[in-house]
Amino acid sequence: MAVSNRVRSALTTTVLATAATGFLAACGTEEQDQEQVAYCTDENGEIVDDDFCDDDYRGPGAGFFFLYLGGFRSGLPVGTVLPGGGTRINPTDTAARQRAGLPATGRVSGGTRVTGGIGSGVGGDSGTRSGVGAGS
Repeated sequence: MAVSNRVRSALTTTVLATAATGFLAACGTEEQDQEQVAYCTDENGEIVDDDFCDDDYRGPGAGFFFLYLGGFRSGLPVGTVLPGGGTRINPTDTAARQRAGLPATGRVSGGTRVTGGIGSGVGGDSGTRSGVGAGS
C-alpha cells in the first residue's frame, strides 16, 4: 500500500509538533528544578533552628551546621530530616553563600527560596562542605 506525499507530510508535521511540545515542556520543568529552598540543618540533614546558621554563631556544635539547599518545599518544621542529594554550605563561607544566591552574611531563614547558583537543579552536591564534620 503506497502512502501519498500528502499523508507523509501530515505525519511528519504531527511528529515534529509532538517532539517540540515535549522539548518545551522539559525546558519548563528544568526551570522549576533550578529553584531551591535553603534550610539550616545539622550534619545529619535534620532541620534545626535558623540561629545555628547565622555566620556569627559560635555556640555549641559550631561547625556542624549547614545551609542545606535542595528541591524542597518551604515551610518544613524544625526536626524534619531532609533527603540526601542537596547542597551543603558552611554558614561562615561567605563566598559559597553568595555563589548559591544567599546573602553573604547574617541569618538565613528556613525556607528561603533560591534560584540558580551552585547546586542548581535538584540533587546537586557541589556546594562547599568546609568546616568541622562537613563530610557525609
